[in-house]
Amino acid sequence: MPVSPHALVLDADNTLWDTNATFRRARSAMIQVLQGADGEEARPDGEKRLETTDVLYRLSQHLPSSGGEGPDLEQLARAAAFYVSGLRGGPEAGIQTSRLRWASEQVRAGRQPPGCDRSRARKAAEAFRSALSAPPPLLDGAASLLRGVRAWRTARPDRRTSVLFSEGAPDRLKVAFDAHGIGGGQYFDDIVLREKTPDTFRDVCHAIGNAVDLPEPQAAEVVVIGDSLQRDIRPANATGCTTLYCPGDLWGRETPEAASEQPDYTLGTLDEALRILDL
Repeated sequence: MPVSPHALVLDADNTLWDTNATFRRARSAMIQVLQGADGEEARPDGEKRLETTDVLYRLSQHLPSSGGEGPDLEQLARAAAFYVSGLRGGPEAGIQTSRLRWASEQVRAGRQPPGCDRSRARKAAEAFRSALSAPPPLLDGAASLLRGVRAWRTARPDRRTSVLFSEGAPDRLKVAFDAHGIGGGQYFDDIVLREKTPDTFRDVCHAIGNAVDLPEPQAAEVVVIGDSLQRDIRPANATGCTTLYCPGDLWGRETPEAASEQPDYTLGTLDEALRILDL
Protein backbone atom coordinates (compact mmCIF):
# COMPACT_ATOMS: atom_id res chain seq x y z
CA MET A 1 0.00 0.00 0.00
CA PRO A 2 1.54 3.35 -1.04
CA VAL A 3 2.55 5.88 1.61
CA SER A 4 1.26 9.44 1.16
CA PRO A 5 3.73 11.64 3.03
CA HIS A 6 3.68 15.36 3.64
CA ALA A 7 7.47 15.44 3.62
CA LEU A 8 10.40 13.52 2.20
CA VAL A 9 13.81 13.62 3.91
CA LEU A 10 16.59 12.22 1.73
CA ASP A 11 20.15 11.39 2.76
CA ALA A 12 22.77 12.72 0.33
CA ASP A 13 26.08 10.79 0.49
CA ASN A 14 25.89 7.22 -0.81
CA THR A 15 22.11 7.41 -1.05
CA LEU A 16 21.58 10.07 -3.70
CA TRP A 17 25.09 10.07 -5.17
CA ASP A 18 28.09 7.75 -4.96
CA THR A 19 30.43 9.51 -2.55
CA ASN A 20 32.16 6.22 -1.84
CA ALA A 21 33.30 5.95 -5.47
CA THR A 22 34.78 9.45 -5.31
CA PHE A 23 36.71 8.64 -2.14
CA ARG A 24 37.98 5.41 -3.71
CA ARG A 25 39.33 7.41 -6.65
CA ALA A 26 40.95 9.86 -4.25
CA ARG A 27 42.61 7.06 -2.27
CA SER A 28 43.79 5.46 -5.51
CA ALA A 29 45.34 8.79 -6.58
CA MET A 30 47.18 8.99 -3.26
CA ILE A 31 48.43 5.41 -3.63
CA GLN A 32 49.80 6.13 -7.11
CA VAL A 33 51.94 8.95 -5.73
CA LEU A 34 53.14 6.85 -2.81
CA GLN A 35 54.09 4.07 -5.22
CA GLY A 36 56.05 6.48 -7.40
CA ALA A 37 53.49 6.76 -10.21
CA ASP A 38 53.56 10.55 -10.16
CA GLY A 39 56.33 10.87 -12.74
CA GLU A 40 59.13 9.77 -10.43
CA GLU A 41 60.79 6.37 -10.47
CA ALA A 42 58.67 3.76 -8.72
CA ARG A 43 60.16 1.93 -5.76
CA PRO A 44 61.53 -1.47 -6.88
CA ASP A 45 60.32 -3.57 -3.99
CA GLY A 46 56.93 -4.83 -5.18
CA GLU A 47 56.13 -6.40 -1.82
CA LYS A 48 56.19 -2.95 -0.24
CA ARG A 49 53.67 -1.42 -2.63
CA LEU A 50 50.22 -0.53 -1.41
CA GLU A 51 47.87 -2.83 -3.32
CA THR A 52 44.39 -1.64 -2.36
CA THR A 53 42.64 1.46 -1.11
CA ASP A 54 41.35 -0.51 1.88
CA VAL A 55 44.54 0.25 3.79
CA LEU A 56 43.99 3.99 3.48
CA TYR A 57 40.38 3.71 4.61
CA ARG A 58 41.34 1.61 7.61
CA LEU A 59 44.25 3.88 8.49
CA SER A 60 41.94 6.89 8.48
CA GLN A 61 40.04 5.28 11.36
CA HIS A 62 43.23 5.20 13.44
CA LEU A 63 44.25 8.83 12.95
CA PRO A 64 42.78 11.88 14.70
CA SER A 65 40.34 13.95 12.68
CA SER A 66 41.62 17.29 11.45
CA GLY A 67 38.08 18.68 11.28
CA GLY A 68 35.63 18.13 8.46
CA GLU A 69 35.93 14.62 7.10
CA GLY A 70 38.78 12.44 8.24
CA PRO A 71 42.43 12.95 9.17
CA ASP A 72 45.01 15.36 7.83
CA LEU A 73 45.87 14.02 4.38
CA GLU A 74 49.63 14.39 4.73
CA GLN A 75 49.44 12.39 7.95
CA LEU A 76 47.40 9.75 6.13
CA ALA A 77 50.03 9.52 3.38
CA ARG A 78 52.83 9.14 5.93
CA ALA A 79 50.86 6.50 7.84
CA ALA A 80 50.32 4.55 4.62
CA ALA A 81 54.06 4.67 3.89
CA PHE A 82 54.79 3.38 7.40
CA TYR A 83 52.24 0.61 6.97
CA VAL A 84 53.68 -0.74 3.72
CA SER A 85 57.24 -0.47 5.03
CA GLY A 86 56.43 -3.54 7.14
CA LEU A 87 54.65 -5.54 4.41
CA ARG A 88 56.57 -8.70 3.54
CA GLY A 89 54.09 -10.95 1.73
CA GLY A 90 52.78 -14.34 2.73
CA PRO A 91 49.89 -14.96 5.15
CA GLU A 92 50.69 -11.82 7.17
CA ALA A 93 50.43 -9.54 4.13
CA GLY A 94 46.75 -8.86 4.70
CA ILE A 95 45.47 -5.76 6.45
CA GLN A 96 46.42 -6.11 10.11
CA THR A 97 44.97 -4.05 12.93
CA SER A 98 48.23 -4.17 14.85
CA ARG A 99 50.16 -2.75 11.88
CA LEU A 100 47.51 -0.08 11.29
CA ARG A 101 47.83 0.97 14.93
CA TRP A 102 51.63 0.94 14.77
CA ALA A 103 51.69 3.06 11.59
CA SER A 104 49.37 5.66 13.08
CA GLU A 105 51.46 5.78 16.27
CA GLN A 106 54.59 6.54 14.22
CA VAL A 107 52.84 9.48 12.59
CA ARG A 108 51.52 10.79 15.90
CA ALA A 109 55.08 10.67 17.24
CA GLY A 110 56.22 12.90 14.36
CA ARG A 111 58.45 10.30 12.68
CA GLN A 112 59.10 10.22 8.94
CA PRO A 113 58.47 6.96 7.05
CA PRO A 114 61.06 5.40 4.74
CA GLY A 115 60.65 6.42 1.11
CA CYS A 116 58.15 9.19 1.86
CA ASP A 117 59.67 12.54 2.63
CA ARG A 118 57.59 15.66 3.28
CA SER A 119 57.53 16.53 -0.42
CA ARG A 120 56.06 13.18 -1.41
CA ALA A 121 53.52 13.30 1.41
CA ARG A 122 52.39 16.75 0.19
CA LYS A 123 52.10 15.48 -3.39
CA ALA A 124 50.08 12.48 -2.23
CA ALA A 125 47.76 14.72 -0.21
CA GLU A 126 47.25 17.06 -3.15
CA ALA A 127 46.47 14.12 -5.46
CA PHE A 128 43.81 13.02 -2.98
CA ARG A 129 42.27 16.51 -2.78
CA SER A 130 42.29 16.93 -6.55
CA ALA A 131 40.50 13.62 -7.14
CA LEU A 132 38.00 14.40 -4.39
CA SER A 133 37.06 17.65 -6.13
CA ALA A 134 35.39 15.68 -8.95
CA PRO A 135 31.59 15.53 -8.58
CA PRO A 136 30.21 12.17 -7.42
CA PRO A 137 27.91 10.38 -9.88
CA LEU A 138 24.24 9.95 -9.10
CA LEU A 139 23.33 6.44 -8.01
CA ASP A 140 20.92 4.18 -9.89
CA GLY A 141 17.41 5.56 -9.81
CA ALA A 142 18.43 8.89 -8.28
CA ALA A 143 17.62 11.02 -11.34
CA SER A 144 14.16 9.44 -11.60
CA LEU A 145 13.52 10.01 -7.91
CA LEU A 146 14.58 13.65 -8.14
CA ARG A 147 12.21 14.23 -11.04
CA GLY A 148 9.43 12.55 -9.10
CA VAL A 149 10.09 14.68 -6.02
CA ARG A 150 10.03 17.86 -8.11
CA ALA A 151 6.69 16.98 -9.68
CA TRP A 152 5.25 15.86 -6.34
CA ARG A 153 6.20 19.14 -4.62
CA THR A 154 5.00 21.29 -7.50
CA ALA A 155 1.53 19.70 -7.46
CA ARG A 156 0.84 20.71 -3.81
CA PRO A 157 3.50 23.16 -2.58
CA ASP A 158 1.39 24.10 0.44
CA ARG A 159 1.09 20.51 1.70
CA ARG A 160 4.35 18.93 0.54
CA THR A 161 7.98 19.64 1.33
CA SER A 162 11.33 17.94 0.83
CA VAL A 163 14.61 18.09 2.73
CA LEU A 164 18.15 16.96 1.91
CA PHE A 165 19.98 15.85 5.06
CA SER A 166 23.76 15.35 5.21
CA GLU A 167 26.69 15.17 7.62
CA GLY A 168 29.17 15.87 4.81
CA ALA A 169 31.66 18.72 4.58
CA PRO A 170 30.04 21.80 2.98
CA ASP A 171 32.85 22.37 0.45
CA ARG A 172 32.63 18.82 -0.86
CA LEU A 173 28.84 18.86 -0.91
CA LYS A 174 28.84 22.07 -2.93
CA VAL A 175 30.64 20.22 -5.72
CA ALA A 176 27.80 17.68 -5.85
CA PHE A 177 25.13 20.38 -5.53
CA ASP A 178 26.55 22.33 -8.46
CA ALA A 179 26.97 19.22 -10.62
CA HIS A 180 23.42 17.97 -10.09
CA GLY A 181 21.49 21.23 -9.71
CA ILE A 182 20.62 20.57 -6.08
CA GLY A 183 21.10 24.01 -4.57
CA GLY A 184 18.59 25.88 -6.72
CA GLY A 185 15.49 24.78 -4.84
CA GLN A 186 13.96 22.77 -7.66
CA TYR A 187 14.17 19.50 -5.70
CA PHE A 188 14.50 20.45 -2.02
CA ASP A 189 12.91 23.14 0.11
CA ASP A 190 15.65 22.87 2.72
CA ILE A 191 19.17 21.47 3.04
CA VAL A 192 20.22 20.42 6.54
CA LEU A 193 23.93 19.91 7.31
CA ARG A 194 24.03 18.50 10.83
CA GLU A 195 24.99 15.37 12.70
CA LYS A 196 22.25 12.77 12.43
CA THR A 197 20.83 12.10 15.88
CA PRO A 198 17.27 11.62 17.13
CA ASP A 199 17.34 15.21 18.38
CA THR A 200 18.30 16.64 14.99
CA PHE A 201 15.69 14.49 13.26
CA ARG A 202 13.12 15.82 15.72
CA ASP A 203 14.21 19.36 14.88
CA VAL A 204 13.80 18.62 11.18
CA CYS A 205 10.35 17.09 11.72
CA HIS A 206 9.31 20.10 13.81
CA ALA A 207 10.38 22.46 11.03
CA ILE A 208 8.48 20.33 8.52
CA GLY A 209 5.36 20.49 10.67
CA ASN A 210 5.55 24.28 10.59
CA ALA A 211 6.17 24.34 6.84
CA VAL A 212 3.16 22.32 5.68
CA ASP A 213 -0.40 23.58 5.92
CA LEU A 214 -1.99 21.14 8.35
CA PRO A 215 -4.47 21.67 11.20
CA GLU A 216 -2.07 19.79 13.49
CA PRO A 217 1.55 20.25 12.34
CA GLN A 218 2.80 17.46 14.59
CA ALA A 219 0.69 15.04 12.53
CA ALA A 220 2.82 15.55 9.41
CA GLU A 221 3.77 12.24 7.80
CA VAL A 222 7.53 12.24 7.20
CA VAL A 223 9.40 9.68 5.10
CA VAL A 224 13.18 9.27 5.45
CA ILE A 225 15.37 7.52 2.85
CA GLY A 226 18.95 6.54 3.68
CA ASP A 227 21.68 3.97 3.11
CA SER A 228 22.72 3.32 6.72
CA LEU A 229 20.68 1.54 9.38
CA GLN A 230 22.60 3.19 12.21
CA ARG A 231 23.05 6.70 10.82
CA ASP A 232 19.75 7.14 8.95
CA ILE A 233 17.13 4.53 9.82
CA ARG A 234 17.63 4.27 13.59
CA PRO A 235 17.38 8.01 14.40
CA ALA A 236 14.50 8.43 11.95
CA ASN A 237 12.63 5.52 13.53
CA ALA A 238 13.14 7.13 16.93
CA THR A 239 11.17 10.16 15.77
CA GLY A 240 8.28 8.22 14.30
CA CYS A 241 9.18 8.64 10.63
CA THR A 242 8.43 6.09 7.93
CA THR A 243 11.82 4.72 6.85
CA LEU A 244 13.04 3.49 3.46
CA TYR A 245 16.41 1.74 3.48
CA CYS A 246 18.45 1.75 0.25
CA PRO A 247 21.72 -0.15 0.93
CA GLY A 248 24.80 0.95 -0.99
CA ASP A 249 28.45 0.06 -1.49
CA LEU A 250 29.84 1.88 1.55
CA TRP A 251 28.09 -0.09 4.30
CA GLY A 252 26.75 -2.94 2.18
CA ARG A 253 23.44 -4.58 2.94
CA GLU A 254 23.27 -4.37 6.72
CA THR A 255 21.23 -6.54 9.07
CA PRO A 256 19.27 -4.72 11.80
CA GLU A 257 20.80 -5.34 15.21
CA ALA A 258 17.62 -4.31 17.01
CA ALA A 259 14.02 -3.37 16.30
CA SER A 260 15.12 0.28 16.36
CA GLU A 261 17.07 -0.31 13.13
CA GLN A 262 14.32 -2.13 11.26
CA PRO A 263 13.22 -0.10 8.20
CA ASP A 264 9.63 -0.01 7.04
CA TYR A 265 10.74 -0.70 3.46
CA THR A 266 13.95 -1.85 1.76
CA LEU A 267 14.79 -0.61 -1.74
CA GLY A 268 16.92 -2.14 -4.47
CA THR A 269 17.36 1.22 -6.21
CA LEU A 270 16.13 4.69 -5.33
CA ASP A 271 13.47 4.82 -8.03
CA GLU A 272 11.61 1.99 -6.27
CA ALA A 273 10.59 4.69 -3.78
CA LEU A 274 8.40 6.25 -6.49
CA ARG A 275 6.00 3.31 -6.27
CA ILE A 276 6.02 3.10 -2.48
CA LEU A 277 5.44 6.85 -2.10
CA ASP A 278 3.05 7.07 -5.07
CA LEU A 279 5.09 9.93 -6.54
